[in-house]
Amino acid sequence: MKVSVEPYSPDWPKRFLELKEQLQDILKDVPIVSIEHIGSTSIPSLQAKPVIDIDIIISLSLLESGKNALIQAGFTDCGEMGISGRVAFREPGYGRFDDAYGGGENLKVRCRYHTYLVIEGCTALRNHLDVRRVLLGNPSLREEYGQVKSQLAEKELENIDEYVRGKTAILCKILREAGWSEEELEPVIKANE
Repeated sequence: MKVSVEPYSPDWPKRFLELKEQLQDILKDVPIVSIEHIGSTSIPSLQAKPVIDIDIIISLSLLESGKNALIQAGFTDCGEMGISGRVAFREPGYGRFDDAYGGGENLKVRCRYHTYLVIEGCTALRNHLDVRRVLLGNPSLREEYGQVKSQLAEKELENIDEYVRGKTAILCKILREAGWSEEELEPVIKANE
């Protein structure tokens, strides 16, 4: 399989704002902390899979309410998918195992998106926010990360997990720059194995 990595598009943050508004409406009865644009599409000038990643930050006590609201709106609950503190959802019209990695016919029509309910303070959230912060502030790491993604996109990969594993070393480098210890990196490395 090939992973589609495209040049940065100024449409990505615009699309996020549209999706954020829709999600705020869906979750109007669930007090959330915030809705964040994370992942490579949130970083100006960085190439990315044409998939908008969205973290809905929520307290643990409201997780079930948030899940129910998204499911009622047609989202598919994919569970934690091996990442503690984060519940993944496929957008309405896509099932748990539908193509979600970039490429494929659906992406020629529009940009896909992934939505995550993320527990306030969990490692997954810290990871997402720290990677975004470091890449926004460090052009050389941003360029290095982009090169790794481009090299992986040129390869014929066995599956999406191979793409994720291929980015682990640079992600750890980014998180070290954010101040993560080797002990704190262990769950990230394990999740990407």
